[in-house]
Amino acid sequence: MTIATPATTLDVDDPGDDTIARFNYQFSIAAIYLLKMALDPSYAKSIICENFEDLIVQKDDDSFEAIQVKTRDRKHPAFKLTDDAVEKSLTRFAKLEARFPGKFLQYKFLTNHELWEGKENGQNLAWILQEIEKKPTIKRLRSTSPKRIAIENIARRAEVSPETVVLTLSKTICITRREDVTSIDRAVQNAVGECRQCEDLPYKTVVKLSEDIVAAAHRASCKGRLAFEAKLYTSDLPYEDVFTEVALRGKTLSLPIINELIDRYLAPQDEPVEMFDYSSARGLPKGLEKMFQKMAEGEVEARRIDVMADSVRSLEVLKIRWVMKFGAVKAKEMYNDLLSRILHDCVEAQIEAEKLGKPYGSEQYRLTRLRLENRLSTEKAKLYGCKIDHLMGAAGILTENCKNWWSDKFDLQEIKP
Repeated sequence: MTIATPATTLDVDDPGDDTIARFNYQFSIAAIYLLKMALDPSYAKSIICENFEDLIVQKDDDSFEAIQVKTRDRKHPAFKLTDDAVEKSLTRFAKLEARFPGKFLQYKFLTNHELWEGKENGQNLAWILQEIEKKPTIKRLRSTSPKRIAIENIARRAEVSPETVVLTLSKTICITRREDVTSIDRAVQNAVGECRQCEDLPYKTVVKLSEDIVAAAHRASCKGRLAFEAKLYTSDLPYEDVFTEVALRGKTLSLPIINELIDRYLAPQDEPVEMFDYSSARGLPKGLEKMFQKMAEGEVEARRIDVMADSVRSLEVLKIRWVMKFGAVKAKEMYNDLLSRILHDCVEAQIEAEKLGKPYGSEQYRLTRLRLENRLSTEKAKLYGCKIDHLMGAAGILTENCKNWWSDKFDLQEIKP
């Protein structure tokens, strides 16, 4: 019998890891906005972390967007306007509008959850915002009007006029991402893949780059100082002025910062492939962990691995249709026959690709697709109505089932939850 110790017993009552996951979600959202600048340099001048708001987007014309990030376990009810977290966010927006009149173009309430829209009343934030858009005033509204009550309540909390609240809410939008906080890592990786300069990066590199960008957002959110600043102690200027300058610079993420991070990974890497720890990589799609590990080991581009994952899902949908149309037994026969045909092409593609030297995963992907396109053109009638995406999905399933490899075989690691 195993003796219970802190090393063998999981504490299910300590919310610490959940709190850290929520902070990580906010830093990851900052990373996604930072990557928007890399994708489109005209999007913003900088992203400022934890200064008045969770995030502030500074535009080239020195106008701003304020972003509040609110998280909630997906099993809990959707956000209502009367929830304290929502009221606090809108109150902060109203205070910003009063302190910096005309500077903010937009306020964003961003959540991993969703908004309650059960009835058109004072708990429905989306409805209140729509009503303000239709008529941006509370004049002539009865004292019992949900719109009036909501606006006056925020005005009291923010100690501003109802007109300021109306103006604030007329510029407020809600972004409901509808995702678990732990899935945000994958969203950052997708944002990296959308950047033109990162399109051909191997999946392992995308994971590392994503983690570095999130780490940069984390550092910028922690009081702002990047490192020891001699200027704080040597300048003739007042200490408070210098400290403000240094702290704000540390809180600010700009295009040169994101470009520098990306450039590190565009340069040739001396780090050996074996040093990548899959067990610490978050964001792998559930059910395809082995496929992602194996294709990443062969240094297949992240975009191609994403396409392969989508192709697997397409074949899974087709398989369900087969079951509904032909019955489970026949559908299983068709499915197994398809996999056996595709396995031959996968093996031959790997044999041909590995002759070019390691890593050869990218070339293997290209050859696999060419072979499957040729098979589709020569024996379409024997492939049960499959398209090329379904055939590539079969290659992905064979990879997940350890029939197909994209490098020399290695010990697959169990992904930590």
